[in-house]
Amino acid sequence: MRGSATRKLLAAAALLALPIALGVIRRKTRTRLVPQPRGMVLGLYAGLPDYDYGEELARIRGTGATAVSLQAIYRMDRHDSVEIRRHPTSSPTELGLRRTFRQAKALGLRMMFFPTLNLRDEAENATWWRGNIQPKDWDAWWSNYTAFNVDLARLAQEEGVEWFSVGTEMESTHRFPDQWRRLCAEVRKVYKGKVTYSVNFDSHDSFTFGDALDVIGMNTYDPIAKYDDYPTETQVRDAWWWIVYKARTLEARFRKPVMITEVGYPSVAHAHVGPWDFRTEKPLDLDLQNFLVRGAFGVLRHWSDGEAVFYYLYGENLNEKPVGGPRDRTYAIWGKPVEAEVKAYFALPIFEGHIPPRPENIREAMVQTLTSQHRRLRDYEDASLPEWVVAWEAAHPADRAAALRILAEEPLPARKIPKGSPR
Repeated sequence: MRGSATRKLLAAAALLALPIALGVIRRKTRTRLVPQPRGMVLGLYAGLPDYDYGEELARIRGTGATAVSLQAIYRMDRHDSVEIRRHPTSSPTELGLRRTFRQAKALGLRMMFFPTLNLRDEAENATWWRGNIQPKDWDAWWSNYTAFNVDLARLAQEEGVEWFSVGTEMESTHRFPDQWRRLCAEVRKVYKGKVTYSVNFDSHDSFTFGDALDVIGMNTYDPIAKYDDYPTETQVRDAWWWIVYKARTLEARFRKPVMITEVGYPSVAHAHVGPWDFRTEKPLDLDLQNFLVRGAFGVLRHWSDGEAVFYYLYGENLNEKPVGGPRDRTYAIWGKPVEAEVKAYFALPIFEGHIPPRPENIREAMVQTLTSQHRRLRDYEDASLPEWVVAWEAAHPADRAAALRILAEEPLPARKIPKGSPR
C-alpha cells in the first residue's frame, strides 16, 4: 500500500512538472531563435527638421523587417573645418528624434542610430567628402567630434537604442586609433548599448581600432565585374562571398561580431561598377538592381554569424510622394521588382547566432585575405603589406604558409603593374 501511494505521488508530481518543463523549453527556444536583425536604413533628411517619419517606419515594418537604421545627417562646412554643425534642414530636431525612436520602438523595430557627417557641398563636390577630411586643427576637431557623439549617444541611451554608430567611412581619421578609443570610452560613459563604426569597402587595411567597438560595421559597395557591362550570376555570387570573407577576417582580427550597415544598389545601368555613386546620370535599369540584390541576399542568407544586415536606402526626397516607383533611379525598392526580393530575404528563417561560423570558416576567410594581399604585392610595383598583415602572419605562420601555397599554384604575371596604375 505504501509503495502504491508513493508511485501515485511520483506520477502526480511528474504530471505537474511536465508543463513547467515545457514552459522552460519554450522560453529557452524563444530566446535562442531570435531572428537575425534585418531591416532598412531610413534617412532622417526629408528636408523638414520636424518631419514625422511614422508612415515610413510603418512601411518598413510592413516588409517584414525587424530592425531599422536611423541615419541623421550633420555637417562640416569644409573639408578642413573643425566644427560639427546641425544641417539647417536635414538634421532632425531633438524632439523629432525622440518621436522617431519611440515610433520605431512601438512598431517592434530594433534600432540603430547612425549620425553621419557630410560636407556642406557634398552632393556637388566630387573631391572632398567625409572619407578624406583634413581639419586644419585635428585636436580641436577630435574634441568637437567627441562632444558631438556624446550628446547624441546620451539621447540614444534615454530612448532605448540598441546600436549607436560613432562614425562611418572616415578613412582619413583611421590614422588616429587612440583618439577613436578615447572617443568610444567617452561615449560609453553615457551609453550602455552596442557601439559601432562602419568601415568603407576599400579601407579595411587602415582600420585598426576594432578593439574599441562592440560591433564592427561594414558598408558593402564593392565593385563587381567593373569592366563588364553586365555581371554574370557567378561574378555576383563570388563577389559577395568575398565580402563575407572580409567580414570574417574582421571578426578574426578583433574577435568582435560584424554587421553590414549598408548594402544596396541604385536602379541604374552599371550599378555593379559603382554601387556608391548617387550622382550618376546613367539610364534606368530596374532588372539590374533586382539581379544584384538577389545575388547579394543569396549569399547573405548563409551568413547567420552576422550581427545584422541593413538595406540602403528607404528612399530620397521623402516629402515628395510616392517614394520609389518604376521610374525611380535611386536605391529605393518601392514599386520595383526588387521590393519582392527584399521582402523574401527578410522572411528567411535566419536566426541570431543560431549557426556560428566554424573555426575552419574563419580561417579560410583569413587565408584567402592573406592570399589577396600577397597577390597584390606580387603584381604591383608600389604594393606593400599592411601592418596588420605583417603582425598577423608573425603570430600565425601557418596562415601565411597556406596563403603562399595557394599563390604558388597561380601563373606568374608577365610583369608588375607600374606605380600609380589603377588596381
